[in-house]
Amino acid sequence: MASNVELPLECFFTEEGFSKFSFLKEAIDITGEMDEEMDEKSNDDDNCPVSGTAKGAQARKEDPPPTALASAPSPTDESPIAKSKLSSLTAGEHAEFVHLWDQLVTSGLVHRSTFNRQTADFHKFQHYQAKMESERDEFNRGLQREFKVDASQLPFMTPPGASWIQRVVDGDRSRVSMYPQHYSFWQSLPLLFPNLQKVTSTMTAKQVLLTWGRVARVTAPAVEQCLDVAGDLRLPCVSSAPLHADTVLHSLLAKHDVHAGLTARAFKQLLKMQQEETMVPIRVQAAGDGALVQVIVDDPLPTPTASMRHLGELYARHVLLQALDDGWQPLHDDRHAADPSPAADPTSGHADPQPSPSPVDSILHEQTKTLNDRRTTAHAPLACGTEPAPLGIEPATGDNVIYTLWQDGALNVLVRSTHGVLLTAAKKSPKPPSPPPTSVAIVHAKLEYQSHEGCEQLTFTELSDAWADCFLARNTAPLLRVRMDAATLRVMHMEHLPAEHVLPNQTPFRPNMAMKNLHLLLDRLRSFPAGDYLLRRQLDESHVTILKATPTGKGSFDLRATTGATATAKAVDPTAVFWIPIDPNIVLDRHRATGRLPCTFVARPAESSAFGMTLRSRKESPQQAAGKKRKKKKKGKVKRA
Repeated sequence: MASNVELPLECFFTEEGFSKFSFLKEAIDITGEMDEEMDEKSNDDDNCPVSGTAKGAQARKEDPPPTALASAPSPTDESPIAKSKLSSLTAGEHAEFVHLWDQLVTSGLVHRSTFNRQTADFHKFQHYQAKMESERDEFNRGLQREFKVDASQLPFMTPPGASWIQRVVDGDRSRVSMYPQHYSFWQSLPLLFPNLQKVTSTMTAKQVLLTWGRVARVTAPAVEQCLDVAGDLRLPCVSSAPLHADTVLHSLLAKHDVHAGLTARAFKQLLKMQQEETMVPIRVQAAGDGALVQVIVDDPLPTPTASMRHLGELYARHVLLQALDDGWQPLHDDRHAADPSPAADPTSGHADPQPSPSPVDSILHEQTKTLNDRRTTAHAPLACGTEPAPLGIEPATGDNVIYTLWQDGALNVLVRSTHGVLLTAAKKSPKPPSPPPTSVAIVHAKLEYQSHEGCEQLTFTELSDAWADCFLARNTAPLLRVRMDAATLRVMHMEHLPAEHVLPNQTPFRPNMAMKNLHLLLDRLRSFPAGDYLLRRQLDESHVTILKATPTGKGSFDLRATTGATATAKAVDPTAVFWIPIDPNIVLDRHRATGRLPCTFVARPAESSAFGMTLRSRKESPQQAAGKKRKKKKKGKVKRA
């Protein structure tokens, strides 16, 4: 052997690496010559010439043995990572695995409670899953080494998109001036309270108190559709007043003995603060005669540096909703089904004459009339702060708002959220026989930065937000997750999931523990003295810091200098596009077309070994079998003689 060359194991799977090992080539040459001699000797002894045998042996001797890599399918659109080595499955096994996947997973059969897991197909499916586990891990490690995003090519980083993103960030930072500027340390709380297993807390919807506004109608997109917005992209509506200035909220807090009031964004942020940098303003106040302490948790404040993935998905969602906009519709009041005693609630809208309507009745009547008049004038969201709101209501909460009362153990929690969209199925023909079905749905957009290989896995934040949105909708609205190519905004895949199937079987987000932790946090905040607080958690901290506003105007933490409009921090961190592994459980049409499953290498040929050598079949030809039979007959005659 020539020289000692250190090569990784993958070199055995390439033609170049195979050629470096001379002893393998010599072994194949010797084996081939021995096979040819045995074939020729067998034909001579049997005295049965076979046409074509010598010609086939000569052809094998002249032609070099083809390697497995050369025989493997190599589509022109395959990535270098996919072609770096061979898969553990052959092309036929890949095709069988895709068939089993469509039969069991895509059809939803495996998720049914009546599914029989003792069938041969399911056992074979599990065998393929276990066989490919190590290959998927190796494939994702290769993708991680090569992952690189050119931020200048992303739609939301081009001049129109970057301008929209900057206006969104500036508008979010402008809310900082609504809260006290200086804070000092108050106390630290654990990120996860101890003994959560012993806490018995179940948050259930008790009553829908108020619903008003209008809801958007959206037509479902089609796969491979490239989304584009004609004209300027509308800005998201940012509240021009904090939650503690919401007059409707205060009326409902006093009327229903509410212990805590939250916005939907605050509710979602407190559930995922274990994984994200968090900064949430909180106000503790005494209601009535002071016996009832109420906690008001407002929308989270922007962090010093925004995540590019978060801003990109915010941009993609607004592009999706505006590109598929199909008008508006008055929000249906669903309080009738949720209110057990209509006559006892003057805000329910039922026929129970009152001598003097309450302030909430007047506010609801005037606001609903104003919003319903506006809905026919334009499809744009309500302007934030451009005109005075009727009777003191702040219309900057969006196009609609829902106040829902929840029961969390001994706590009454009021959550202010928004309604989902009216999703209309895509039209299959220009003139359908009947109008397409319409249903309320929650729409999420996810950008895919490795679209050539498939769809990325869901992060802790995405799983938490999806579950929280469905939970706040009382698990009555399904989730439509639209996955789009980050570079072209092309729709790659759509998932229409019912609320009970939003979380996969194995998920890092545990809603039961998160809700128990939220219950203990709200209960602890109610023990604080009245005042303004700031709940802050940085990524490198294993605890939550509670800061209290200082009345003297001095403190150790300056909120406006850190996250306000005058902060010197970057609006977008270009390095924030972190790598996420590919999800092997999402099989796209391109995977079926190329015959390669996600997170796998190119398929191995049917007759190949792990060293790239073509294995010769030892199956006898009909002529050889006939010759052996004649030999046996001759031996039998000799023995009898």
